[in-house]
Amino acid sequence: MKTYKIVIGIVLLTASLFSEAVLNTGYRYKSALDSMPKNSVRDLRTIKQDPSCFSTQIKPMSKKEQKRYDDIYNRKFFKPWFRKTMGLSQKEKTWQFVFAKQKIYTRYSKRLSKKWFRYQIRNSNFKHYQSVLKPAITLRHTDLKIYPTKQDFYYNPKRTGEGFPFDYNQNSSININTPLLVSHYSKDKKWVYVRCSYAYGWLPVSDIAFVDYKFRKKFMNNNYYVTIRDNLFITDKKFRTIVKLGTIFPMDKKSKKYMIASKNRKGYADIKLLKSVKKWIIAKKPISFTPSNVALISKQLVGEPYGWGGKMWARDCSSLTKDFFAPFGIFLGRNSKEQSHDGKRVTKIRWLSAKKKKKIILKNAKPFRSLLYVGGHVTLYIGERNGEPIIMHNYWGSRLKNHKKRIFGRAIISTTEIGKERKDIKRQAMLINTFSKIIYF
Repeated sequence: MKTYKIVIGIVLLTASLFSEAVLNTGYRYKSALDSMPKNSVRDLRTIKQDPSCFSTQIKPMSKKEQKRYDDIYNRKFFKPWFRKTMGLSQKEKTWQFVFAKQKIYTRYSKRLSKKWFRYQIRNSNFKHYQSVLKPAITLRHTDLKIYPTKQDFYYNPKRTGEGFPFDYNQNSSININTPLLVSHYSKDKKWVYVRCSYAYGWLPVSDIAFVDYKFRKKFMNNNYYVTIRDNLFITDKKFRTIVKLGTIFPMDKKSKKYMIASKNRKGYADIKLLKSVKKWIIAKKPISFTPSNVALISKQLVGEPYGWGGKMWARDCSSLTKDFFAPFGIFLGRNSKEQSHDGKRVTKIRWLSAKKKKKIILKNAKPFRSLLYVGGHVTLYIGERNGEPIIMHNYWGSRLKNHKKRIFGRAIISTTEIGKERKDIKRQAMLINTFSKIIYF
C-alpha cells in the first residue's frame, strides 16, 4: 500500500513539473537577417567589439536617481490601463493609408494591388474606432503591425535599403506582459487595434487578453523584476514564447514566482505563475547602474543583426537603446525621433563643425548615459578612445558617394566617422557631420 502511494506521488509531481510554466535560457533562431551583408571597415577591425572595455568610464547613478527614473518608467508602462481614450489624432490613426497610393511590393517583388490595400483599409474598420476601449495585456512576444495582416511589404525590393528587412508593415515588437488599451476589432475580428506605452497598431486577437480590475490590482504590485539576459524562453506543456532582454515580470510575494497572463474562455486574463530555472537571468528592477551591470547588458546587444521594427526577434537602432536602458529603469520612446526628446537635458549641435561636435561630445556626453541623434538614427555614446568619441549602435550602413550604402547590418561599436579611411565614403553623410542632438540621462 505504501509503495502504491509513493508511485502515485511521483506521477503527480512529474505532471506538475511538466505543466508549470518556466523561464529558461534559449537563443534567437537564425533567420534571413543573419544572411544579410556584413561588411567591415577599419573601425570594426581596430576597435574591440566588446563594450565592457568602455564600461569603466561610466559615472554610477545614485539609488535615488535611479528610483526617480524607475517611477517614471512604471507610470508610463502601465498608463494604457488608465487611459479613457486612445488619444490619437486623425493623422496618427490613418497615416499608414498613404502606402495605398504608392508602388509597394512583397519581399519577392510582386506588386501589391490597390484592391489589396482597399481591403486592408476596410478591414481596419476605423468606423468603429474606440468602440471597445478596454485594458488588455500581451500573452506572448508579438509584432505590432500598421495593417491588420501579417503580410510584409516594401518600397523596392531590388534597391538596397528599400527591400528586406525594411518591412513597412512592421511597426514594432512588443514584449510579453505589456499593458494595452484596445480600441476596436478589425472587420474580420482577427485583429485588435491597440495602444501600448510607446506605440500603436494592430495585434492578433490570439496574442492579447482583456484585463479586469482584480487582475490589474494583483499585477501592479510594485514588486517588478526584469530580464537581464536576452533571448530567454517561457515554456509549458502547451505554450512557448521568446522573452527579450528588458521584459518586466511582477513577482508574487507569497510564492516568489513571477506573473504572466493566461486567457480564459471569456477572453480575459487570469494570473499564471512562472518559475525561473536560473536565478541570474532575471533581477529586481531597476538593476544598479554599475560598470559590471552596464557591461553585462551591453555585451548582449553587440553583433546582433539589424531587425527593422524588431523584426524576426532582432533590433534596429532605437530598440537597441530602448532595451539597453530598460533594465536600469529608464524609459525610452520607440523610435529615434521620440528618443531625441527623452532624457533630462538635450544639447543641439546640428550646425556645428565636426571638430566642435567632437569636443562637446567628449566634454559633456556621459558614457552609456547619453544618446547621439541624427534624423532616422540614434546611437549610444559609450566613451572615449584615443581622443575619439566611441558609439554603440545597430547600424544598417554608411552612405557612399554613388548614393548606395556599405552595409553593416548589425550592432557595432565604432567611431563617429565610420569608414573614414575609404575613398568611396560620402564624407558629408558621416555621422559626426550629421548628428544634431546629444540627449543626457
